[in-house]
Amino acid sequence: MTSKPAERRFFYGWVIVGSGFLAQLILGIASQAFTTYLVPMGREFGWSKAQLSGPRSVVSAESALLGPVQGYLVDRVGSRVVMGMGVFLLGLGMVCFGLVHNMWQYYAANLLGGIGSSLCGILVVSTAVNTWFRRKRTMAMAIATVGFSVAGIIAVPIIVWVQQTLSWREAAIASGVAIWIIGVPTTVLLRPSPEAMGLHPDGEAPAPPSAVSSASTARVSGAGMLDFNAREALRTSAFWLIGIGSGLYILVQSAIFVHLFPHLEEGVGMSPASAAVALQVLNVVNIAGRLIGGWIGDRYPKNIALALGSLGTGLAMLMLALATSSTAVFAFAVLFGLCWGLRVPLVNSVAGDYFGRRSYGKILGTLQLIATPLGIIGPVAAGYAADVQGDYRGSLMVLAGLAALSGVMFFLVRPPAVPLRLREAEASR
Repeated sequence: MTSKPAERRFFYGWVIVGSGFLAQLILGIASQAFTTYLVPMGREFGWSKAQLSGPRSVVSAESALLGPVQGYLVDRVGSRVVMGMGVFLLGLGMVCFGLVHNMWQYYAANLLGGIGSSLCGILVVSTAVNTWFRRKRTMAMAIATVGFSVAGIIAVPIIVWVQQTLSWREAAIASGVAIWIIGVPTTVLLRPSPEAMGLHPDGEAPAPPSAVSSASTARVSGAGMLDFNAREALRTSAFWLIGIGSGLYILVQSAIFVHLFPHLEEGVGMSPASAAVALQVLNVVNIAGRLIGGWIGDRYPKNIALALGSLGTGLAMLMLALATSSTAVFAFAVLFGLCWGLRVPLVNSVAGDYFGRRSYGKILGTLQLIATPLGIIGPVAAGYAADVQGDYRGSLMVLAGLAALSGVMFFLVRPPAVPLRLREAEASR
């Protein structure tokens, strides 16, 4: 009788999800809009596509190096402190972006914003959600990450309008101020763990000892009941397959987000306003994909869903490479948005399922260190190929193949074996 009122009480974990949503929203304001700046900046400065896309690779390299440190900080001092630093630096980076007049300032502003985006990005959000949820982990991550897509629907068209009405500089500075306005209260809402508030993951009563006493049962359950440390995770094939599969996908995704607007304007012949609508469609479908991924991931094998999402992305890239009309572009936007959305909550929750909660930040940060180098070459390589070939079609064909290869990696992922440390502890009971 006494447990029923507690069950009806609102679970603070959903506030954490809301904070993650807002954090992803401000990240989307900076990240998704980046491609909209390339054409007006290219006209003003005369820089090549490779030069314009270069900072994204520098930011990716910085994210890879910062990943393990960031994961350590999140596990040690908590998501609240790390996200607060990230919000400040990301907003400052966007303000500085609007003030650049030469190449070194352009790179410096992107590097500053890149550090900020890392510190308030998906690793911090995923770690916070993973700490508060277990059984409902994938859906919680899906809802939190929807904020990134909402930014593409709402913020990007506004930014394009400001660029055309005023200038790209005013748009960048206003974006930085908006990031501060939204980000500061977001940070205040974060809390370290359900246990720190006298709660338990998912807002449920703790499982009886008999339910988690068997290491083999916990492994089969795939519910994140085991807590691997980072060294134990590194010894599993699951860790490396997830890292390589994610890295190949990041390569594809980073290239697309940098070069989508230039390809749509110069390669397909769409106006900036029409390209912004295509990005809106992509993000609307992306929201549905994330929620579908959240529903699937809490019920079916995540690795299979991840593989199908990556293969679908490969098909979408092929469609974009062959697109010659706005109709084909919108078809690409629907398929890419769905598949991209599907995999976002899955790829972060599968690490929680396989490796647990206690060292999740370090493990996810190390996964970034493995995956991100593959994404570093994406924007510059695609830009360089476009400079040489005159368009992006060849690059998009290659990206389609790499997305399919990412799918193969996820098909091969299996839950890792129980660590020796835990098997020995169980045997000694």
